Amino acid sequence: MLLLPVLPSLAQEEFVPPQAKLLTRFRFQQYSGGVILLRGTLDNHTDSLNFILDTGSGGISLDSTTAEKMGVTTEMSDRTIRGIAGLKKVAFAYNHTLRLPGLVVEKLDFHINDYDLLTSVYGIQIDGIIGYSFFRRYIVRIDFDKEELEVFSPGTFRYPRGGYLLKPSFSTLPLPYLEVEDNISVNARFIFDTGAAMCFLMSNDFAEDSALMRKSRKRYLTQVEGLGGKKRMDYTIVKSLKIGPYKFRKVPA
Repeated sequence: MLLLPVLPSLAQEEFVPPQAKLLTRFRFQQYSGGVILLRGTLDNHTDSLNFILDTGSGGISLDSTTAEKMGVTTEMSDRTIRGIAGLKKVAFAYNHTLRLPGLVVEKLDFHINDYDLLTSVYGIQIDGIIGYSFFRRYIVRIDFDKEELEVFSPGTFRYPRGGYLLKPSFSTLPLPYLEVEDNISVNARFIFDTGAAMCFLMSNDFAEDSALMRKSRKRYLTQVEGLGGKKRMDYTIVKSLKIGPYKFRKVPA
């Protein structure tokens, strides 16, 4: 006689997230360097504001002049934020509502910054930057060819075929692995930043410590602005930049 042990059946339970739902679809304007400009309103104000959509921003911000004109109450904070021009303590405007076409985003804390240089560069008033505080709540699909943006609720999302799916690590910013080559080839994590208005940015410390750049590369002085203020930087090219299976040559940097 064969005796078989009797084991209790083990029920496996797994929560499956719901299908992501389309919440809104609207057009945007594209400026130099692929920068995305959205129009929206703040709270119950009727005047339209211009916001840059920026995956390289760890929050959401409002221009200091715009905040003053609209009578927005701001409070100085102890929070220090790192930007392209260094560290800066920032003031905040707490608990505000951003209204985009077909979408209301509530309970947002805007940090305050001066975007006068961005305004002069793009020839249009820049009233703020929309970053991680927005992206963390939704799935956002951007069609650069149609200049169209779609916002979905969190959930299961089916990506279209024919592309390559990056799986970056996250802090408050997306950090995919990239391969950059000039004097030598270097694999490292870089911030994926739609608001940079340049193809590739790196710090002087990284370039020097890694010995990445050819010494014969010509450099041209320019000025940029981001969180922390304005900063001078050198402009050049790198031999190539590889993202997943896609390789780009003679990339401005």
